[in-house]
Amino acid sequence: MQMSLCLIKEELKTRKLFRILQEIGMTECGFEPHLDSLILQTIGLDDEDDNVSDRYFTIMEKRSKKIEGNNDSMMKQTFKAYREIMNLKKSVTSKKM
Repeated sequence: MQMSLCLIKEELKTRKLFRILQEIGMTECGFEPHLDSLILQTIGLDDEDDNVSDRYFTIMEKRSKKIEGNNDSMMKQTFKAYREIMNLKKSVTSKKM
């Protein structure tokens, strides 16, 4: 769980930073790290499943937009994203049974 939370936190911060850079006109930066596959694999989700990827992307975009400029906000959104991703995992797992 700790590894997943750390990865989610870093991905959310990265998304927030690159969204701000894009807003000020700095686009097409090839240095943006993408931790998405690693996060999904760490949690036990198939990163090649389009449904999983789409829902994960929606969660991460929503949570990164809600981050404010303090650590409390960052941690709150990290935990919310983690819970939502775990709910995604539950729904995917229950459909396979």
